[in-house]
Order: sequence, then C-alpha cells, then structure tokens
Amino acid sequence: MTSPRELFEADLHRALQAAAKAYGRDRFVVVGSAAILATHPDAPDYIRRSADIDMFPLPAVVGTDMENGDHLVGQGSKFEREHHFYVERLGDWTMLTQPAGWLERCVVVSTKGVTGYCLHPLDLAYNKTEAGRAKDILYVAGLIHEGYLTAADLENFIRSHCPHEELKPAVLENFGRAVEALHHQDGDATS
Repeated sequence: MTSPRELFEADLHRALQAAAKAYGRDRFVVVGSAAILATHPDAPDYIRRSADIDMFPLPAVVGTDMENGDHLVGQGSKFEREHHFYVERLGDWTMLTQPAGWLERCVVVSTKGVTGYCLHPLDLAYNKTEAGRAKDILYVAGLIHEGYLTAADLENFIRSHCPHEELKPAVLENFGRAVEALHHQDGDATS
C-alpha cells in the first residue's frame, strides 16, 4: 500500500492520461485533494500530499470496464508501483450533494487530448467540509491558512449554496471545526 506523498502538477497530467487509456474516456472530474493542483500547483506539500488522485470519468463507465480500468491504474496496480500513487475511481454519485453549478466552476486542465475538470477551491472545500473526516477538516483549515479561500467566503458559500437544508447544520458544524483547527495552526505558528 502506497503512503501519501507530495503530488505535483505532472502527476495530475500523468493520472489523467493513464485513466484515459484505462477507462476509454477523455474527460474526467477530479474531486479529491489533488484538484488543488489545477489552481495552486505550488501549494505547500501538506496541501498536495496524497496516496491517490480521486476522479470519475465522463460519461460514466459501466460494467466490467470499470474493474478492468481499476486493475490498470487503481490501488495495487503497476501504475501505483511505478508512480507511488494511484487513481481512485469514484462514481458521479460523489457529487450528488454538491452545490449546483460545480461543473461550471471547475478549473479545466488539458493534457494530450484528455480533459480534467478539477473542483474549484470553494467546491473542494465544501466537499471536504461536508465529508467532515478529521483529515478533511485539517485540509480545509490548510486551504484557508494558505489564503486559497477565506473562512468568510466558505461560510457564505455553505449558507447560500448548500443544496439540502437538512445537511446545512452538519456542514456548518464541520466548517466551525475547520476554523477552530485553523486557529490552532495559527497559534502553533506564533508560539
């Protein structure tokens, strides 16, 4: 199993090209932390550290084609052994609770005839805040700390764009955890 490592813009391009061959598609949505490589390829390593690049193809791949592609670029593949990261293929279901307009806000990356639609930092932060895992909360705090978005912009985005009112309290609570983590980061930096 690969340990998280610092990913680079070239890794994003490599993953898109390999996924295109594996899944027979030329368009992918990049939804995980590696999406930041499209807007901030020189982000500090803790923002770019991951064992995988999360994406899904457009249009969706169905049936055994997915499994065949996963064997080529997924966890445990030759691609992972050679490049020390893998492609985590997700489904378009990943975006079912994302605020409307996310695809139009994506940052487009093109490489050798393959197009990647990378989540905009606000959509990426929303997605991570909604997930609410400890690593996601720290990631969002890092995005704010590095100035890739502001806490006020993210809070306003959540309040005005959360597509499901019943999710909003939990997403805002997770946002509060990210702000708290940010204050701990800033406090540690000044100690």
